[in-house]
This record gives sequence, C-alpha cells and structure tokens, in this order.
Amino acid sequence: MAAGGAPTNRHGVEAETSAGSDRVLDFYRDATVLVTGGTGFLGKVLLEKILRCLCVRKVFLLIRPKNSRRPEERLQQLLKDAIFDRLRLDTSTERLLERLEAVEISLGASDPTGLGIAPDTEKRLLQETEVIFNVLASVKFNECLSTAIGTNVGGTRRVLLLARRMQRLRSMVHVSTLYSNCDRTEIGERVYPDVRLNPDTVLQLSTMLSPEEMDGLQHCLVGALPNTYTFSKKCAETLIQQQFSDLPVGIFRPPIVLSTYREPIAGWTDNLNGPAGLCLWTVKGYVHVIWGNRQRRANLVPVDYCVNAMLVAGYDVAERRKCPRAKEPDGDRWEREQLPVPVYNYMYDESNLTWGRYMSLVSLGFDGLLHRLWWNHSYTIVPNRALFRALSVCCHTVPAWLLDVVRRLRGKSPRYGKLVAKTTRFLETMSYFGLREWTVANENVVRLRTLLSPTEAGLLEFDLSTVDWDEYFRAYIPGIRRYVLGESTAPTARWTARCNRRIHFLCRLLHKLLWILLCLKLGHRLYVVRNLFAILIS
Repeated sequence: MAAGGAPTNRHGVEAETSAGSDRVLDFYRDATVLVTGGTGFLGKVLLEKILRCLCVRKVFLLIRPKNSRRPEERLQQLLKDAIFDRLRLDTSTERLLERLEAVEISLGASDPTGLGIAPDTEKRLLQETEVIFNVLASVKFNECLSTAIGTNVGGTRRVLLLARRMQRLRSMVHVSTLYSNCDRTEIGERVYPDVRLNPDTVLQLSTMLSPEEMDGLQHCLVGALPNTYTFSKKCAETLIQQQFSDLPVGIFRPPIVLSTYREPIAGWTDNLNGPAGLCLWTVKGYVHVIWGNRQRRANLVPVDYCVNAMLVAGYDVAERRKCPRAKEPDGDRWEREQLPVPVYNYMYDESNLTWGRYMSLVSLGFDGLLHRLWWNHSYTIVPNRALFRALSVCCHTVPAWLLDVVRRLRGKSPRYGKLVAKTTRFLETMSYFGLREWTVANENVVRLRTLLSPTEAGLLEFDLSTVDWDEYFRAYIPGIRRYVLGESTAPTARWTARCNRRIHFLCRLLHKLLWILLCLKLGHRLYVVRNLFAILIS
C-alpha cells in the first residue's frame, strides 16, 4: 500500500484509477481520430483496434496513391486483409466505411508545409480532428538517406503543421523507435538533442542536394547511429521538441514489433522484416550461422500489445495538457510554450526475452517432433565476427556456389550466390542489435498501466508480464506461413507439408552421408573429423 492507504500495482506505482472509471474508453467515445501510416503493419492493427473496440465517431485515414491506385481503392483493398476478418464478422464493409474516410495526401506536394489535401477535405480535418496517431514512416534500415529524411522528418513536420491548425485537437501520438538513441547504453524517457545538425538544416540539405550527394554525406550525418532509419527518427524527435512542444503531443517508442499475440487473431503479420525474416530463412535452411549474442535481451513485443499501449498513451498526453492555454491573436495557433514532450519507452526489462530464448521458442510452432529435434542442430549463434565469417563461408557461401554450379550445368542462371550475399548483408545489419544491450527507463509506460480500470485492462492490456510466450510462439511460425507466404493450414495441406519436409530432410541427410563417405574413401579422414559439424548443419 502507498502512503495514505492508496493501492499500488506490482511495480510499486500508486494506482490512480478508481474502480469502475473507464476514463480511457470515455476519452475516445464519439471522438474523431486521424491516422497516418494506417496501411502499414503497425497502422493496420491500430486501425482495426480503434474500429472494433473504441466507440469513435470517425477515423480519417491519410493515404498516399500507390501503383496508380487511388486512396479509396487502397482502403477497399486494406479492409480485405485477414487482420479485419473478425471485425467484418460483426460489421459489413459498408458500415465500416461510414466511420472511415480515406484522405489523399502527398509528401511531394509543391507546398513544403502541406500534404496536398483537397481544400474542402482539409477544412473538415481542421474542424473535426481531436486525436492524431502519426505512424507514417519509412522503416527500411538501409533506406536512401534522402528518402528516410523526406518521409520520417519532412513527413512528420507536415503532419505537425497540420495539427497546429486544428481547432479541437486534444492529443497526438508520434510513433518513433526505441533505437532512435541506440548509440547510448542508457535510454531515458526524454528527447536527446544531440543531433549533429538542426533538423531544419537536415531537411534543407535533403532538398538542395541530390540523393547521391546526400549518400556521400551519410557517414558525417548519421555518426554513431547504425543506419538512416534510426538517424531520421532521432531527427524527427528533436524537431518535435524544438518546434512543436506547444502542441499536446507525445512520443511513443516501440522496440522490435512482432506478430499479434491474441488480438484480433493469433500470429498475424504481413511482412518478414527483422527477426521474422531471419527465423523463416533459418527454418527453411537458408541460414545456419547468425552473428549475435544469445544472452543479450532482444527487446521484442507483440504488435497488439504495442497498439494498446499507444491508445492509452493518447489519453495520457491529453491529460497532461488539460490546463488551459492562451491563443495567439489569430485564434488558430497554439501559444508557443517550451515544455518537455512526454516520451514513452515501451519496454519491460523483467519480461524481456533473450535472443537465445527467442530462437529456441520458435520451434514450438513446428509440426512434429522430428522438426523440433532438427531445429536444435540447424543453426548456431556466434558473437565473434571472425568466427561468424568463417562459418558463413563454410555453411552459406560454399553450398551456394556448388548449387549455382549445378544450375549452370543444367543451363539455368545462378541465383544462390546473390541470395547468400543479400542474406549476409542482412545478418550483419541485424548484428548491431543482436550484440548490444541497453538499459531502458520506462516509468511513463508503467504509469500508463495504472490508468486502466479493470474493464479497460481486459480490453487494452499491454503489460508484457501477462504474455505467455509459449502460447505466443505456437502461433508465430504458422502465422508467418499463413499470412505472409499464403500457405494453407488445412489438415491435408499440413500433412503434405510435413511429408515434404521429411522427404527433404532425408534427401539432405543422404547427400551429407554420401559426401562424408566419398571423403573417407579418398583418404581425407582428418578433414571429416575437423568439419563434421559444419557438414551436418550446412
């Protein structure tokens, strides 16, 4: 118990919510919400959760045209995704579209401060929007520097300038990344202003210089950060603190976001970014050596829990800014106040998986004992760079070269060498996060949990200590196979796939045994003894 008899939660934080007070749900009731990046992985889950669980009046979804498809067409296609299956059971697409409106935007609009929104539509946005979730981002680690800055910094600035003109804005959540300050060993819930150049200067450079010239400056601008993604996200955070702290805005920093835990369906994902791609390639036998440290914390969270935390953060941002603010004479701009922007580091150290446990739990999603036993010997994680490269040559490069020789003999173009080169670059990129560990402050996130009533806790749970990781990983690989690769999970298909895997395993084993026998016949016993492990896992 806290002083004065107030109840405390398991983290020792004084609970602030009285029983029966659904303040978070009440905050979103009849609200108009604007979402950017709603067609991406995180944005889809956020949009589905808002439409299914919150009684909002309307959602404006900002969408860019893509592949000659208008935003309305992209929205129609979006609602056909499996993530919306549960929602469509209770509500028809026509009913959904009554609460959902696609708004066309362009980050290449002639006005550098605008989004190219039609005047009538923009007027309605400015009059009606109350809550904003800015999820729009370029998430490729190796993205061209100009593109990363244009989307993650320039796009954020355009959205914030639009938000500043909104008449009813109560809260805005900008989604950043936990790794925006990964050059530090300790990451607090604050904005670090130690970028080498002012964000405005970085934006001006990206518009004045060609992409090639910007790439030439990349090592100077990015500095100790590992890639253009983390650099551009850090610039966006600094931009918000320096120029938009007067707005009711908060910065939400998720770590590595994985497929869904339970809601709305278990195991859903739509991409192979990050660890998901690494796991799949390892399962399929393309990767046998991983550069990392199995003892390091992996900073992994399910996407549905991440979305729940974002929604509660949206309420908290509004509560922090409830005090009345004066307006500038024109009446449609917030008074500029230099206030610290609230930051939410969504991570719990005590519920943090290590990379070794993550890889071992993946086997829970396999069909049959044989596959699980083989998994334990099909890969290795090594922290040493020289050892990784040596084993990678033995287990990746040489087999790929031999397979390409076979393809050439059959009159086909080689393909495995390029695949291995691409995979090796990916493994080296991921090694930055697999070899390091950070101390992450999360007081604001812990405090968010105290704001939930019992009803809201059942609907918006995000405390990672409540995740059963064994249950989670039973749906992890099957979810990737079903929702990304499009493989059927019907009983017949599963039986066929299991038989195919066993035949493939036996063929590979036979080839290895024949190779060992050939080496022994040629008198290379010492070679076999020294390389037996590498031969068996290759």
